[in-house]
Parts: sequence; C-alpha cells; structure tokens
Amino acid sequence: MTSDLSNNSPEQAITYLNSLKQTALDEEAQSFIRNNLNKSNEASTYTTAFSLLYQHYEEMLQQATIAAFGLNDFQAKKILYKKDRVRLFKKHGIDFNALAGADAMNTLSLIVNASHYEGLVTEALADKFPYWKEGFAMVQLDQAYKKLVPQCIEHQQALLDALINVVQGQR
Repeated sequence: MTSDLSNNSPEQAITYLNSLKQTALDEEAQSFIRNNLNKSNEASTYTTAFSLLYQHYEEMLQQATIAAFGLNDFQAKKILYKKDRVRLFKKHGIDFNALAGADAMNTLSLIVNASHYEGLVTEALADKFPYWKEGFAMVQLDQAYKKLVPQCIEHQQALLDALINVVQGQR
C-alpha cells in the first residue's frame, strides 16, 4: 500500500500533494447524486453521497499523509483514527483541528456514522443544523450536503497546503 508513496523524495511528494489538490473531493458523490436522485429516493441518495464523500476524503488523507510523512503500512492504517491523526499532525507542527473546514469534516463523519446505524440525529449532530432534532430522522439532507461540501473541500485544500509546507521544510 505505502511502498510507492512513502519512498518519495520531497519534490515527488510535493508534486503528488499538488495533484491531490486538483482532484475534486466531491466528484464521485456528485456523480452518484446526478445519476440516482429522484423524489422517491432522495434520503438514501444523499446518505450514500455523504458516505462516498467521506470515503474519498479518508483515501485522500491516507495517501497524502503517506506521501508527506513516509508512513509505513501500520502507521497508514492508524491515520484513519482521529486521535492518532491529531497526534501525528501535531508531531509535525500541524494543529489538525484548527485547519479550515475541520469541523465540517467532523460533522460529515458524524452524519456517516449516524446513517450507518439508525439514521437518527445524535446529540452531537443536533446543533449542527436548525432542522435537526436529537432522536429524530435526519431531514433535508440535500441542504446539509450543500452546506457541508464547500467546507469539506476547504478542509481538503487546507490539509494539503499544510502537508506541502511540512514537506517543503524537509528539503
């Protein structure tokens, strides 16, 4: 998994990270919505789109950190756990939670987790959108999606910029 990316020179890592900046984080989710959305399946379509968006983010995060930090397979798997991610980034001088859009990405994670279980608004999600009430089904998912996507893209860009800055400091 990591062999190609973890052995990159700083210049190769920067080139790779810049290529990730050009990749639309929401491309697969948007395509899914375009191809599947109709009035009878709106909730399930947006639920799947949230999952696709978050899955793409996790893949991008993992690949970017492998390239930037030269992670081995074990470390690459751990990056998907929030506390390990925060710790690793802090070690490299990055406050992960202070990056632009980090709260939106956390909200996206909460939505995906809630939808995988009962699809009900959790206590942590109740304050995120005015139309969500704890213990009730998530509603107006299209509005939540439209609000979160730009912030998630902002987070992707801020994350990649931070990683590029770290790699540039290694030269």
